[in-house]
Amino acid sequence: MNITSKQNTIIKSFKKPGNFIVIEGAKLTSEAVASGFVPQNALFTQKAKAVYPDLFKSLSAFVISDDLSEYISDTKTPQGVFVMFNRRETHIDFSGKKRLMLLDSVQDPGNVGAILRSCEAFGFDGAILSDDSADMYSPKVIRASAGSALRLPVQRGNIKNAINEIKKSGFKVYAAALDENAIPLNRLSTVNCQLSTVRQSSIAVVIGNEGKGVSKETLALCDNKLYIPIKGAESLNAAVAAGIICYELTVDSCRLTVVHI
Repeated sequence: MNITSKQNTIIKSFKKPGNFIVIEGAKLTSEAVASGFVPQNALFTQKAKAVYPDLFKSLSAFVISDDLSEYISDTKTPQGVFVMFNRRETHIDFSGKKRLMLLDSVQDPGNVGAILRSCEAFGFDGAILSDDSADMYSPKVIRASAGSALRLPVQRGNIKNAINEIKKSGFKVYAAALDENAIPLNRLSTVNCQLSTVRQSSIAVVIGNEGKGVSKETLALCDNKLYIPIKGAESLNAAVAAGIICYELTVDSCRLTVVHI
């Protein structure tokens, strides 16, 4: 079936998906299916149908014009593949977990996506997003995460409640902060493969808002503050800081230990 009008109810639903997820592109669509997301509707241009015939058939997609593809897409160069999925609400089981990333009002979709990508790349067990952080299932977050938002366990909700919950599960919670009283990251990660405390410890790190940092209310719940020693710049981008922290605290690296403070 071909769809040609912007007034079509399916087209309208892709423009305003509400509680559904709209994913653009064949690769991310395949990853969403492989990750267990359930497809609802799919739209392909004629060109995309010819390039991805098996995917088109498996999704029972509608055919749309290039104009409608540009109308639906939020990218400059649409790929001509749009699929609507059911959202998936995740609640992470913290028992047995070693690394978690918490985002406190991180509102830029590019930052959230990049942070989730780093979390997956360096073996973090999941991420917790505050209610006012960017939606992990927004198109921009999914693209910026290169699909990590679809694969990594991501929980959304009240960050203060989450901190209390993970602390009950044995986590030490550190807030990334520019503070002279904070612990330098290199004191949590030292070059000594003979010690393995860091791999045995459960550590969670809170990354704060791009402009304001971690809120005072959230800071009050954390065990301590953590900072990355830098010189020549006032601060680091939230995603860059999170990536460095993920790398330094990766469980798999034999070089990491933790100093008990």
